[in-house]
Amino acid sequence: MPAADSIERIRALLALFRESHYDVDLPDGATAAIRVGAPLPEPIVRWIGGERAAVYMTACNPHSQSLPAVENEQRLERLRTRVRDRGHAFLEGAGHVPGERWREPSLLVRGIDDVFVDELARECEQNAVLMVRSPAAVVMRIYRPDWETAIGAADDIEWVSP
Repeated sequence: MPAADSIERIRALLALFRESHYDVDLPDGATAAIRVGAPLPEPIVRWIGGERAAVYMTACNPHSQSLPAVENEQRLERLRTRVRDRGHAFLEGAGHVPGERWREPSLLVRGIDDVFVDELARECEQNAVLMVRSPAAVVMRIYRPDWETAIGAADDIEWVSP
């Protein structure tokens, strides 16, 4: 478990997560953006298809601590391998704040159950992932019990017990 974050850092990270656009590179070459609290764009709904659920996640920057690009790419490749080994389809993407330089490579993985999502999020040392359950709005699935104490309930958050 990472060191506890200050309330200011927690609020700043949650604001960043909510402000970010989570781009997905679609098979036809187009890009669609997922947003926390918003319904899914139709092209992503079509790609998810009968699965009706997906997760948007990364392996980069564990617990929101920046790592060098080379190390982030190695971590992301391990995530790709784990997802492929379980037979899940995925699309590449990147989280970003419009107008900012920051980009965090990520994957949209379809047909993945909550148990495997939680396993991967913990292995990759992520604070949160985005749960995409068509047609519901996108929610953050957060793995930090110390954040729950600081923030509490919200419509766009699912808290996961340790």
